[in-house]
Amino acid sequence: MTVLSNIVVYTGGYLFLVFIAVCLATGLYYLAEMVEEYTRVTKKVLAWGIKISIVLHVLLLVVDRLPVLCIGVGIASQLAYQTLLKRFPFMEVTSKEFLGSSVMLVANHVVWMRHFNQGRQSVEYLLGFFLMVVWIVPFGFFVSLAANESVLPGGGLAGSGGGLGSGGFGGASGGG
Repeated sequence: MTVLSNIVVYTGGYLFLVFIAVCLATGLYYLAEMVEEYTRVTKKVLAWGIKISIVLHVLLLVVDRLPVLCIGVGIASQLAYQTLLKRFPFMEVTSKEFLGSSVMLVANHVVWMRHFNQGRQSVEYLLGFFLMVVWIVPFGFFVSLAANESVLPGGGLAGSGGGLGSGGFGGASGGG
């Protein structure tokens, strides 16, 4: 008897999911543009994100007494992500740092999933926890992968003297 209302509700629900997907894609595009434009700031934000995440892991161990294995793997993951900052924004997906970070990301997921598989938490709780503890730093690196192709050599490396006045084309001014 409620055939029409069910059709309207499910159509609206699917349309809502499409709108959310478009909004997420737009947001990711904007973030990628910001990362390409401000690679040095992005590197600092990622470095602070890693430090804050390590502190969060320690607090989860001390305050909530979460398992040492989960916390240890989480901190090891953050340290693996830290190695990606050495050559940021230039990341090669075949480098040992990138592969090690990918392995640690999977390991981090596995240990936290096993931990939460034993309890009864809501989906919202799990999504919030995984976003803040497991996904936030890798997501930042994922968004910054697009900056890899569009950054000039030396432009994103801290302390590199690759500016215009460093002997490149801009440094050779013909006097005449």
